[in-house]
Amino acid sequence: MNPVHDVIVITSCTSRKKKVGTVLQLETAHDTDSLSNLAHQWWQKVQAIPESDLLAASDLYAGRSISEAKQTASTLSSPLYIVSAGHGVLRADELVPAYDVTVSPAPDNKLHCCLLRLGKSPADWWQALIEAFGPQRSLAELITGSTHAIVLLAVPSVYLRLLEPDLVCLSDTDIQRLRVLTSCHGATRLAPRLQHLVMPYDERLEGLPTYAGTRSDFPQRALRHFTTVLQGHELSLESAREQVLQAMSALRKPVLPDRQRKTDDDIVSLLCQNWERLQGSSTALLRYLRDDALIACEQSRFRTLHRRALSELNKDLDHHG
Repeated sequence: MNPVHDVIVITSCTSRKKKVGTVLQLETAHDTDSLSNLAHQWWQKVQAIPESDLLAASDLYAGRSISEAKQTASTLSSPLYIVSAGHGVLRADELVPAYDVTVSPAPDNKLHCCLLRLGKSPADWWQALIEAFGPQRSLAELITGSTHAIVLLAVPSVYLRLLEPDLVCLSDTDIQRLRVLTSCHGATRLAPRLQHLVMPYDERLEGLPTYAGTRSDFPQRALRHFTTVLQGHELSLESAREQVLQAMSALRKPVLPDRQRKTDDDIVSLLCQNWERLQGSSTALLRYLRDDALIACEQSRFRTLHRRALSELNKDLDHHG
């Protein structure tokens, strides 16, 4: 079946999710001996969630990366799909429950620990997930079924590892319709026959204030620049790569300030001291840490410390109240 749209936008899910109803987790991941069994158990849990606890995928995820992808899809009047380690490839309007499943490395990540224990890879989990949820959730199915569409895939390196089974099975004809927006590190995650699909963006993109950001949203910022500034989706693969190279050559990588490392306690103390002045704004407090106090603090760490600072301030109010 030929697609209605000429361009398809695909991005990755985010760790920040709205909490709606029960937040599903892989409770049995710590003792399973089979990814296939784990994926089927997971599918059954998802199916059991009442419709009242479901939310459209595009509304479930939060953060700049998903906002950038939604903006690009809207500008192009193109459908948006989201790659999820818990559900496969989702349409933006597809209803899903809140969940906590990711393949990102972390000591408390149940799925990551399970993969390490079984000697398996994120790609193995993806295959088990698609087997349980059905081929309609695979990236390969989406690409091969959209026979004339240019496919814009904006995902970080960990998701390229996840999608490896779907990418390596693509035909040469389908490969020519794919444009990959990822980090320089992400490009190394692809098989040699796929590396020419990566649009050669690098840290010089940070030299454009409108497109500067964090590592976690780099692919989606590059996606917006690729489509909005270069109209790269309208070009051949070779011409698109050349346009990106020219755009990057005109930019300089910003010189980052030398930021100090501080303990969690030190940072929480600073947040509390500046909370009232900055009205508790997470954006303003993070900017204060990085730009004024010159303290290194990644976004995921900052979110945890911001919540801790709020909790401590509330305790002080209760104590003095």
